[in-house]
Amino acid sequence: MSKTAAQLTQLLSLGENQTLEYLTSCELKHCGPQVCAFLNSQGGYLLCGVDDKGQIKGVKGAQQVAEQLESQLKSAIQPPVLFSVEVQQVETRQLLVVEVPAGKDIPYAFNSDIYIRAGEQTQKADVDTIRDMVMRKQVEPTRWERLFSSELDEQGLSTSACNKLLSAKRIPKEVTQAEQGLLHQLQLLSLAKYGRLTNAADVLLASAPGKRHPQARVRAVCYRHKADDEYQDLQHLDGPMAEVIEQLITFVMRNTPSRARFSSANNQREDIPMYPEQAVREAIVNAFAHRDYSSFAGGIKVEVSPAHLKIWNAGAFPQGIDEHKIQQGHISVLRNPDIAHGLYLQGYMEKLGRGSVVIQQVCKAAGLPAPKWHSDSTSGVTLTLFATEDTTEDTTEDTTEVTTEVARMISLISQEHSRDELMTLMALKNAEHFRKHYLKPALEVTPALVEMTIPDKPTSRNQKYRLTALGQKLKQQVQQQLSDKKTS
Repeated sequence: MSKTAAQLTQLLSLGENQTLEYLTSCELKHCGPQVCAFLNSQGGYLLCGVDDKGQIKGVKGAQQVAEQLESQLKSAIQPPVLFSVEVQQVETRQLLVVEVPAGKDIPYAFNSDIYIRAGEQTQKADVDTIRDMVMRKQVEPTRWERLFSSELDEQGLSTSACNKLLSAKRIPKEVTQAEQGLLHQLQLLSLAKYGRLTNAADVLLASAPGKRHPQARVRAVCYRHKADDEYQDLQHLDGPMAEVIEQLITFVMRNTPSRARFSSANNQREDIPMYPEQAVREAIVNAFAHRDYSSFAGGIKVEVSPAHLKIWNAGAFPQGIDEHKIQQGHISVLRNPDIAHGLYLQGYMEKLGRGSVVIQQVCKAAGLPAPKWHSDSTSGVTLTLFATEDTTEDTTEDTTEVTTEVARMISLISQEHSRDELMTLMALKNAEHFRKHYLKPALEVTPALVEMTIPDKPTSRNQKYRLTALGQKLKQQVQQQLSDKKTS
């Protein structure tokens, strides 16, 4: 997550406590024990570049230091876990914010030593504490992803999926240099234990995990119209997770409505997807990382229509997380840390808890309504990205974005037309569909593309519509583009 200056100021005002530690140093030997202790406790924040009184000293070369520290921490802390190292600006100085979740695989060790938080202090765990942590772990139910996968052996793994994982840039050196074979490499990544593959390895790397886990299959459907019960495209996907993610992204982008973007700089029209691919990718990856795999009735479903993109996954938000915290980019409580780590290694997941923030930022930049998350303990989590019915104008680049429907209508208006005349010109029969997707967006954008001849009486039986100056300009651009295509 990316903290604001106000949020950082609030953290600095709290003083060091059970979940907050200040360090002037960014060295691994100082930061490692703190991160390890937070993992073994209830999570927390480590602020580097701050003295013990909360005064900001700053970090020189902060971005490079952050990248180096994150890499070192991930190599030195076992078992593998995700956390976030962010550079933050406060006035004229930069500091590092290390955000650490409460770990699910205690005890965690930093360079073979186990650390815990005792109030405001970090200390090595004594024998009795370690024994208690191990005993608590033994009585807790084993996570679904850590259970042994029934009937899966090395022959059931996808060679291409394993190669992709093990050749990823983020794979630790001890994994790539291991000489005991594939099973040992996967054991170092917490995807196998005692010579057997786990469920996490199954859904990440198996050629057909759906044979053993029907809930691992993904259903993708596209509806032509908002109210349709019939679909125009349907796929059921099963295979290694990274492969399915890519297939699902391709499905969404192929079936996503497009909108036209006009630029006066080059007098060209460009058709762009309604939903930005970056937002689609983040949303789909989050669904795979955070869903509940334990229920055979669960799964992932993606629904594309002209009005919205919905991505549903089984399982409610983890305890302590709600819609508000998701929108803020709150620190993730990982339901499936092994699966999430496999996605991180392959570049599908970045900073912890950052996905929801990226989705919102990308949608806002594209002029789309704010996305919405909804969680229900019985029906799962649904993320909805909304299409825009209105056009948007970017005055800084002198460009205007319109839907392809509006562009088509503008190109056909030659004089003043009634609504019926416009529908006839466009061979449309559904009056409500025409109003919502053609006429209304062209009238309500600022500045408008189409105007009424009797604006004081919008519902007049004599009402007609004509192009505004901007509408005329866009019509000329459309016609010019069509002419260029014919001569090319």
